[in-house]
Amino acid sequence: QTLGLDTLSVQDAYTPKGTAVTRDVTTYKDGGTTLAAPDAAAIDAALGTTGASGTAAVKFKDGNYFVEVTGTTKNGLYEATVDAAGAVTMTANKATVTGAGTVTKNQVVDAVTPTPVDTVAAATALTNAGVTGATGNTSLVKMSFEDKNGKVTDAGYALKVGNDYYAADYDEKTGEIKAKTVNYTDATGAAKTGAVKFGGANGKTEVVTTVDGNTYQASDVKGHNFQSGGALSEAVTTKTENPLAKIDAALAQVDALRSDLGAVQNRFNSAIINLGNTVNNLSEARSRIEDSDYATEVSNMSRAQILQQAGTSVLAQANQVPQNVLSLLR
Repeated sequence: QTLGLDTLSVQDAYTPKGTAVTRDVTTYKDGGTTLAAPDAAAIDAALGTTGASGTAAVKFKDGNYFVEVTGTTKNGLYEATVDAAGAVTMTANKATVTGAGTVTKNQVVDAVTPTPVDTVAAATALTNAGVTGATGNTSLVKMSFEDKNGKVTDAGYALKVGNDYYAADYDEKTGEIKAKTVNYTDATGAAKTGAVKFGGANGKTEVVTTVDGNTYQASDVKGHNFQSGGALSEAVTTKTENPLAKIDAALAQVDALRSDLGAVQNRFNSAIINLGNTVNNLSEARSRIEDSDYATEVSNMSRAQILQQAGTSVLAQANQVPQNVLSLLR
């Protein structure tokens, strides 16, 4: 029997706040300076090639210039710099970027536009973790929680799907988003993945809703095997409306249990006392029996000793008769 307090919670729910995260996307346009691409001699000097057969095209992406070389034994895309006069100087460092476009003019900033972060991959990860409605409806937000006193606590990043917030990691440099998930084994033995969501009674606990529809703390679900590892305690998801009433009911149960326990304890005490009296009576009876047996044995021994002494006396007298007869014959 339980007291029914496993779902009791007096925590005030925090108010979640998600501020949309954007990345500044810079667009460029042609400036007024024509770029002078490296000639064949400059290519040979930079790459250590010979033959002066190489040609170069100037490329540009995300504020950086590159030179694409063809016609040599070291063809490829190389990092480059451009001076104020438009002269392009290439290096021997190969570039790893893709999608660079050809330019003939120096590039100047046209506009800087805040743009929502791409969440397509993150939405797919949430969908694979059992979140419905994530596709086309997921946005990255900077997460915070506000308590009833107006104090705001930063909580990192989250993926917002509808009115729900799912924990996530975000790399500001690369723009990569990773939805936070946990792996577990369900009751059938199948491997499952669950998305970590901000929830619980206080609204900011990391919880996971498994395939059975129950909600648990994420740290408990991580790596858990529901088939062989047993059940987990479900996470409290709402604040108790009237906690005092629930506590009073629990105390009433405790009082009832105490009464039952007291009655059982009294019966045990009575039984223990009766057993003690029985032990004392048995000990006294045994003592009396042993005393009686001792007296009987002593009496028997005394009688045997008397009979022995009498027999010895009779035997001595009988031994004297032949002596007397012999004396008379003399």
